[in-house]
Amino acid sequence: MNIQELNELDINDIASWPVFAKSILIAFVCILIGAVGYYALISDSIKKLDQTRQQEIDLKSQFEIRAAQASSLNAYRQQMVQLEDMLKSQLKQLPDKTEVAGLLDDISYIATNNGLKLLRINWEPEVKKEFYTELPMRIDIEGQYDQLGQFSADIAALPRIVLLGSFTINKETKQGNTNDIIMSVQAKTYRYDPDQKQTKTKGTVQK
Repeated sequence: MNIQELNELDINDIASWPVFAKSILIAFVCILIGAVGYYALISDSIKKLDQTRQQEIDLKSQFEIRAAQASSLNAYRQQMVQLEDMLKSQLKQLPDKTEVAGLLDDISYIATNNGLKLLRINWEPEVKKEFYTELPMRIDIEGQYDQLGQFSADIAALPRIVLLGSFTINKETKQGNTNDIIMSVQAKTYRYDPDQKQTKTKGTVQK
């Protein structure tokens, strides 16, 4: 059968086709059905298989990470103990209510010991934090540059935390001494308030 004979075949009269032509048509239909079945069934299965393989890879990665974390659990616990000890050590440097007045005496002594004239030391409004209270104070002192520098160094060396912040310098002194200057500086100390943290925690639980 040649190409001309294939072209002359009537699609509406397949029963009269030669065996060869029928074989070609059947083979074509089988291929078409196989292709449709592949895309309808097998392709979805392949996609699911690929997704399952990717999930397997992800789960293995998660397992490896958690296994590494589990193996380092003791080290993490030791670090937590060290951090808690460091926190306790830092909290001990925060003056409590009974030590705040003594801190003012220490600042006054440091100023006098360095030859400075303490003009003013006043508390400013407190600032409440999560488990501590910030206690700012304004200090006005008069003296020379080197005396003011030593005063700052001695404040930093106190066993309690005192931080010197914003300051201004005025060369015009009340006594008219051209060698002296007036420095107004804000100092901050902190009071540990464990009850304050517990109160906030209870309020959160009630909500």
